[in-house]
Amino acid sequence: MKTTIKLIFQTYFLLIFSTCSVKKPVKTTNFVEKPDWVRSLIYDYKPSKKKEIDILHTLLKVDFDWKNKTMNGEATITLKPFLNPVDTIILDAKSFILKEIKLSNTKIKDSLKYYYDQKKIKITLNRKISAKDTLEIYIKYVAQPEVYAKDSSLKGTAITNDKGLYFITPDSLFPNKPYQIWTQGEPESNSCWFPTIEAMNDKFTQEIYITVSKKTKTLSNGELMYSLDNQDSTRTDYWKQSLPHSAYLAMIAVGVFEIIKDKYKKLEVNYYVEKSHKSYVKKIFGNTPEMIQFFENKLNYPYPWDKYSSIVVRDYVSGAMENTSATVFMEQVQRTDRELLDQNYENILAHELFHHWFGDLVTCESWANLPLNESFADYSEYLWEEYKYGKEAADYAKQNSLEQYLWESRSKREPLIRYNHRDTEDMFDSHSYAKGGTVLHALRNYVGDAIFYKSLNFYLTKNAFKSAEIHDLRLAFEEISGEDLNWFFDQWFFKLGHPEINVKHSFENNKLTLKISQNQDTKYQPIYTLPIEITYYLDTQKVIKNIFITKKESVFEFDCFQKPKAIIFDSKDIITGIITHSKTIKELVNQYYVAPNYISKYECMEDLKSKLDSSEVLEMYKSATKDSFWKIREMALETLSNAPKKDSLVINQLYLNCYDKEKKSSVRATILEKLANLKQKKYSPMFVYAMNDSSYQVA
Repeated sequence: MKTTIKLIFQTYFLLIFSTCSVKKPVKTTNFVEKPDWVRSLIYDYKPSKKKEIDILHTLLKVDFDWKNKTMNGEATITLKPFLNPVDTIILDAKSFILKEIKLSNTKIKDSLKYYYDQKKIKITLNRKISAKDTLEIYIKYVAQPEVYAKDSSLKGTAITNDKGLYFITPDSLFPNKPYQIWTQGEPESNSCWFPTIEAMNDKFTQEIYITVSKKTKTLSNGELMYSLDNQDSTRTDYWKQSLPHSAYLAMIAVGVFEIIKDKYKKLEVNYYVEKSHKSYVKKIFGNTPEMIQFFENKLNYPYPWDKYSSIVVRDYVSGAMENTSATVFMEQVQRTDRELLDQNYENILAHELFHHWFGDLVTCESWANLPLNESFADYSEYLWEEYKYGKEAADYAKQNSLEQYLWESRSKREPLIRYNHRDTEDMFDSHSYAKGGTVLHALRNYVGDAIFYKSLNFYLTKNAFKSAEIHDLRLAFEEISGEDLNWFFDQWFFKLGHPEINVKHSFENNKLTLKISQNQDTKYQPIYTLPIEITYYLDTQKVIKNIFITKKESVFEFDCFQKPKAIIFDSKDIITGIITHSKTIKELVNQYYVAPNYISKYECMEDLKSKLDSSEVLEMYKSATKDSFWKIREMALETLSNAPKKDSLVINQLYLNCYDKEKKSSVRATILEKLANLKQKKYSPMFVYAMNDSSYQVA
């Protein structure tokens, strides 16, 4: 799931902050008492639900009462005991009106006795059944999502409502809003519209018969087997999910949609949008087949489901949701060609698609293990950016992820794998998403690409259509790499916090010395084992050294025949944490010119933005306006507005020259903003001209 909270964070950091302060530490103190950011220690241990029943198959027949916003349902649930004999069946079912419950695969069709507390149905069987027995329980009911919503106490930011089934209708504020029905199951809301067991480690196949008006289209998991017109102006669509998945991944959607058909090889790839956006679909979703191919190739594992459909709905309660073979997106994804010039949501498209391997195919065994789903989906955004738009674009995305986590870490620091958490909603945060994604990047860089992707293939193959814990991922990497990786998984997945590193360097007697200290509060956070790449530049030579930091205080010496021009600590940019490394102006300027990646250039520009009175710094920023990556150009143009007054004429002319050549809309907008702040009439014709720019942001 691409959650609303992550989108909020992204917008926040893009618009308000200069994107990253990775090299500027959050101040820590020696706490006498437990600091405010330590949370998990006060919460109760939450084991995964004990498995007593296996649901093998769910068959649903549903139709809808728009006036009362209810759903009439008939469920036939095929199940068997997991291990021990049972004489009762307990199913999750929230705020139903129950009409009938009976066995349907036995000669005796008498109704069964049950107790219902509006959350769970406890069904009493006529006898004990063993794990060799298979039962079919028929339940006729009315789902009342609005009744459940009145009693819900959800106060989430990632998922803002948990009534499971949503009726979207026109209202006084939006009289043209379309009629739609859609569902949202994660984390445990699908029991608001069908009886089930909402445990991630329970997987079943599924059939759904959806009866709707002939004017509307439907979407669900799996394949559309047939559509049958009824005599009362309705139609029944039959959807079949032939491969097992978890309850939270089931979905239905109903509405007046335009369906634009696409394909990848023989796979059906469809996009459901409102008619007003039909002509923009290929620009919005057109890279989906290429994404499928890219992820298949990286994982060496074919897309595992019957189809891949994307649907955009109104008033969605989250960012997007990776329902098996049928992803739901928020309406903001539905953009015109002109709007797409300023912002697209390809990161969300990649995120939800990657879930179809990490989350849908292999599902985390419990919500405590949610990073097995979300960290991978978050990291898929980096992988797609790297492949499609280059490493600088990917590093910029990762920088945003790191900043999201560091911002959240000011108020809470918890292990990625949290068996102690207050409630499920707490797991959907920047730890599970952003921090987890950066940790996977560090793992990839440590083991290397070949082992990384081969390990992922092994993990997927071994656990396909099952659930997994973090240890399954560790064991997969150990199996392929032949290396004990407990140290890596323990410090990054089971310990809270992050390293806060201070680096000091000196050069004397042909030796380069680095003094490195870990300054995080070690009462609650570990001393990290960190494999680090250090790069330093001589006049005609680039030198790379790999070190292992294992202590709070470390000193490393390297033979060096001359004083380095520039030194880059963590030159691969893999540390999920904060680095402070003091450097001279000359060293930072040199670093900018030799820096191989976006982060190294960014660090120089961030540290030197108050030094524009230095001629060499000013020239560095002027040079940065011609950088190949748009974010560096934007940052340079933003900073140059603070240049000394004596340089203002040169800088203003630089703005004009850059504007004519600039292809990135946000950079053009930055130039206009800086010129507008001058309040000089001579630029008015330029502003009038910019009103007709292809970009809304510029206009």
